[in-house]
Amino acid sequence: MRLFIALNFDEVNKDILAGISRDLAGIALRGWPVSRQNYHITLAFIGESTEIPTLCRCMDQAAGPAFSLITAKLGSFRRNGGDILWLSLAPAPQLTALQMRLAAELKAKGFTLDNHAFRPHITLMREAVLPENFDFYAYTEHMPKLSQNMRKISLMKSERLNGRLLYSEI
Repeated sequence: MRLFIALNFDEVNKDILAGISRDLAGIALRGWPVSRQNYHITLAFIGESTEIPTLCRCMDQAAGPAFSLITAKLGSFRRNGGDILWLSLAPAPQLTALQMRLAAELKAKGFTLDNHAFRPHITLMREAVLPENFDFYAYTEHMPKLSQNMRKISLMKSERLNGRLLYSEI
C-alpha cells in the first residue's frame, strides 16, 4: 500500500477548500482541482509499506496536544505542464514540532523519509495554468480563511480508483 501520515480537515473546512478550488478552476486556463475528500496536510510520506502497526506506534509516540491552524496565502510550485496551487499556513510552531517528532520516530523505526524541508501546505489544484496577469496577492486578500483545531494524526492510503486519485484514512 502507498501510505502517508497527514492532518485532515473537518467537513466545514473541506467545503471552504472545495469552494476555493472551484473558484480557481474557473479562473485557470487549465488544471485539475483536488477532490474534496483529498484535502490534507502531509506530515510524512511513507511510500509502499504494510507496516501499519509500527506506523501507528510512531504516530502515538509523536502525538501531542491539539493546536490550531490558519491558512495564510495562495502559492504555487512551478511544474512543467502546469503548476500545483496550494494554500500556505500561518506559522504554527506546534505543527513543526509535531512533524519533527514524527520524523524522528519514523527514522528510529527504520523508515526512510525524504530530506526535503517541511513546507506545510494544502494542495488545491494540479497541472494549473493561470492567466499571465493572475495576482496571487490580490486573490489571497479576498479568499476565505480557514481555521481548524487539529486533534488527530491520520495514517492515509493513496490509491487510484477508476482513474481517480483517492486518499482514505486507515
